[in-house]
Amino acid sequence: MTIRRVLCSFGPIVLPVAAWAAGPASHGGHEDHGGIPWTTLFFTFVNFGLFVWLLARYVWPQVRLWLRERHTAVVQELEAAAQARREAEQLRAQWQERLNKVNEEIARLKEQVEADLARERERVLEHARKTAETIRKDAERTVAAEMRRLEEELRAELVRHAVEIAREIVRRHWSSADQHRTVEEFARQVQS
Repeated sequence: MTIRRVLCSFGPIVLPVAAWAAGPASHGGHEDHGGIPWTTLFFTFVNFGLFVWLLARYVWPQVRLWLRERHTAVVQELEAAAQARREAEQLRAQWQERLNKVNEEIARLKEQVEADLARERERVLEHARKTAETIRKDAERTVAAEMRRLEEELRAELVRHAVEIAREIVRRHWSSADQHRTVEEFARQVQS
């Protein structure tokens, strides 16, 4: 703030006060003791004007500089906060994307595990079916072989019993005439 501005600002106030303060001096030097002490008021205004001028000249530039610096610092801090917020939002978005990818990967792995389990279950069931079929066929073959063996044993036993019964019958009912007739019949068959 320049002196001219100070004078322009305070001049309209100081000049009328100075003229009014000179009023009692023009009346023979008698001052009215009950009135306003114009000289004191004048010097008070001059003092105040000088004080304002000193503030404007030396203090106000420093205050303005401090205010500009403070304004710049606040703007920078706000910009830094906005940048930090944007970065935090980006980071949150990245982590959300990663989380979504992890969830998708978990779902994919779960589906893959379920598919693998289904394939393994089918493989085990197929192996069990084949094993059961093999066991059944082996059992059928074993049973069939055992049945044949038992049939042969039974036939052999029946033949043996039949032979024993036939011997017993022949021994009881076979006479020498029967023996002679059988031998002749056998001889005729051999000759023919």
